[in-house]
Amino acid sequence: MLNPKQIKLIEVGLDLFAEKGYHTTSIQEIAKAAGISKGAFYLYFQSKEDFITSAFQYFHEQITKQLEQIKRTNDEPSKSLADQITAITEYIHAHKGFITMHLREEISISNKTDQLIKQMKTENFQWMKDSILAIYGEKVSHILLDCIIQLDGLINGYFKWIIIDDIKIDRSEFGAYIVRRLDNLVQSMLVEQENALATVDQDPVGKRMQQLDIPQILLQLREKIKTLPLDRSKITELNQVVDEIEVEANKDEPKKLLIQGLLVHLQRYPVVHDECEHLAARFNMELLD
Repeated sequence: MLNPKQIKLIEVGLDLFAEKGYHTTSIQEIAKAAGISKGAFYLYFQSKEDFITSAFQYFHEQITKQLEQIKRTNDEPSKSLADQITAITEYIHAHKGFITMHLREEISISNKTDQLIKQMKTENFQWMKDSILAIYGEKVSHILLDCIIQLDGLINGYFKWIIIDDIKIDRSEFGAYIVRRLDNLVQSMLVEQENALATVDQDPVGKRMQQLDIPQILLQLREKIKTLPLDRSKITELNQVVDEIEVEANKDEPKKLLIQGLLVHLQRYPVVHDECEHLAARFNMELLD
């Protein structure tokens, strides 16, 4: 978890990146703008690469916390999705300069940064998948991937025009508008009994998770736990659960019932449900209800 000084540095640094570009902004300039010495900068970040990776992680955690809060306070799936899309839109608008810079310079700093961006894309896919299933249920299972692709196209098509072409929209209405357009598309496919163009066996999240071994899945669990809007003691408790799973998984003969019981503490949080399912699959067991 970042401390207030690190957060201030990130906010100042990203403003400079938006204005001057990543590659032409120096650590000295970031430190000066934040009112600290260059040496003090290195007390908080090991390098410029570490800084930008932490910035990506910080903003990802902030928007994830917002979305989790909306999910907890809104039981109606369509309204929840609309509110989440609106929240993302407001967040993107607030940091439009940095996002524009990232797209323009195509930053690829390190393997860690690239892996983080891949993880964010995976989580975005899972978010759309869960949202669509929450609204329409199993009746769209045969066209689920098509629905996800079309929702992704609607959202990102507008984001492109907002960020790159600077079009103005009523951001407060954007989420509800997108959900209505999604419903038009889904209902049309169901009424016309469309065959799927893209099938669920091509699900990129499932494929990616199948390629990960248990330590990698546990690492993803720990990263996602950081994003949960919980107090520090609860975060510590969940990390201890992951530690216990890791200890048991490393034994010659892991106790499946013990792992199954430990996963109950995690699977109640939607953001980590996919990892829980794949861990259960690794041990040839089902998640408990």
